[in-house]
Amino acid sequence: MTKKTFLLCTGAAKSGTTWIRRYLGDSPGADMGRMGEMQIWDAITLPANARYRIADPSPLRRAEYALARALHLPVRGEMFRHALQSDPDRYFAYFRNILDRPGITLTGDITPGYAGLSADTLAMIRNRLGADGIETRAVFSMRDPVERAWSALRMHRRKGRLPADQSDADAFVERYGPGGTESEVPYATSIANLEAVFPEDRLFLTLFESLFRPGTIAAFSDFAGVPARADAGSERVNEAANAASLPPDLARAVFPAFAGDYAAILSRIPEAARLWPHAHLLG
Repeated sequence: MTKKTFLLCTGAAKSGTTWIRRYLGDSPGADMGRMGEMQIWDAITLPANARYRIADPSPLRRAEYALARALHLPVRGEMFRHALQSDPDRYFAYFRNILDRPGITLTGDITPGYAGLSADTLAMIRNRLGADGIETRAVFSMRDPVERAWSALRMHRRKGRLPADQSDADAFVERYGPGGTESEVPYATSIANLEAVFPEDRLFLTLFESLFRPGTIAAFSDFAGVPARADAGSERVNEAANAASLPPDLARAVFPAFAGDYAAILSRIPEAARLWPHAHLLG
């Protein structure tokens, strides 16, 4: 693929997006930018992700930012993100400048929070980049929904975001059981919005459970326009999220919150019935 390409990965969270970014970033002709997750469009357009909106900086930080830009020095990460959130034109200029560099044909934004982006927002991104002759392609990876939620909870535990006196089991049921406090964007909603904007040849849908297999890596590499590296499947990242297995009774307790995701994806990708550990609970 010699055409300048922008790859937009909208998630899902805890479904291999960090690996995807690393895999692409290590490929020749690719520069995936400075931020692990840009968190621009979800912070701007999704109320549920407003927490990612960077507060207006102090006069001192603004002065530091202006000086760094004038001297072509690195800008603090939070200031960089604030600048793009405050003026989205800078977002497109940033990636356009990356692709203007000699030898760079691929860049992109890997932000799981984009799973909830509307079709209008996705189309706007595609059209703005397309006006500069840049082709946008989209990727969406799906993990067994209950496993994904458990992995997220374990991450919150490692980062100290759960009450120390609350067990993982109680926290899991509180968040995802009947009347739970957490909700996820349905896979079907994310896919419907992506398919409304991207034709089949510009949209790559995959199961997390098969993402690291040589065949999937080869297909994804062809889609992204990078050389395939089958051995990269062994370079899994964020494996600590799976340090504790999910007890079967907990899976059953929270399954109703995710039943719609299982039904939607099993009807579309039958292989999920075999690869997703909790698909059998659908009945």
